[in-house]
Amino acid sequence: MRLAILIYLQLMAANILANNADTLKLLFLGDIMQHQAQLDAARIKGGKTDDPNSYDYTSYFQNLKTRFSKVDMRIANMETTFAKPPYSGYPHFCSPSTLLSWSRKAGIDMFLAANNHICDKGKRGLEETMDVYDSLRVLYTGIYRNQQNELEKNPLVVEIKGFRIAFLNYTYATNGIPVPQPFVVKLIDTASIRADLKRTREKNPDFIIVCLHWGEEYVLKHSASQERIEKFIYANGADVIIGSHPHVVQDYNVEYGINGEINHVTIYSLGNAISNMTAPNTRTGMVAEIVLSKDSEGNKRILAPTVEYIWTTRPKLFKKNFSIISKSEN
Repeated sequence: MRLAILIYLQLMAANILANNADTLKLLFLGDIMQHQAQLDAARIKGGKTDDPNSYDYTSYFQNLKTRFSKVDMRIANMETTFAKPPYSGYPHFCSPSTLLSWSRKAGIDMFLAANNHICDKGKRGLEETMDVYDSLRVLYTGIYRNQQNELEKNPLVVEIKGFRIAFLNYTYATNGIPVPQPFVVKLIDTASIRADLKRTREKNPDFIIVCLHWGEEYVLKHSASQERIEKFIYANGADVIIGSHPHVVQDYNVEYGINGEINHVTIYSLGNAISNMTAPNTRTGMVAEIVLSKDSEGNKRILAPTVEYIWTTRPKLFKKNFSIISKSEN
């Protein structure tokens, strides 16, 4: 039965291409982290610790160039703040702005900012983090300066290749640190999510993608709680869910309709993109390619996702900095 469905999906994908349907390829990466060992490795010899230009991140994504070039848009969870120095790793993350600028130069187009570490540096840190995002004119979502700003910018609707894609981003918590007023960090709350999705549907996007910072850390399989949230979000109109936070790769789910077409795709956890974590399975991450299709008659489809494992390499004798390697680069 499963083989028959896969064959059907392959034929359907071939038919979509034959009918000149437009396709959009989105690539999602997990947690970009910045532990103290990463700060130490990135600092240029002789550079000042409080100068963002003293930190070099060119190595982080250089091995993903080929993978990045095959898609139309790249999205990642940026799990740190960009407050002013001193910079620090766990438990209160604060990174030089060059981490963001080099990530953007490497090809990442959009950053997810709603995560449990976004309030690590309090009100000043949250404000300065948004100042950095805005000054670099980088797309980000999940955090806002006030409620009016949130109403204006949430959902984040991206128009690309004739598609209108709406992104929403939520986190389960902020590590017990209250969200400073008047700022808004989007939390996983059913009433808020329902209202957001209603407002999103009214904007008539082609697809709605919800990015969630959720799940249990270091657990390789998704939880019943994640399933409950997943069902609620789909019942309120979303198409795809992309998950982060557990720091390990979890399973993923493709939900088919009775006609054999894909209704929803859930990636429960992409794991880490790059970090200095040492717990089992935390050096392995995943990139997920979501392919969306729309033809001239307005028929929209989600194609079967492609997932690929990545690996964080730590500094060695002849390689100073951290980097990511993937099968597609070897």
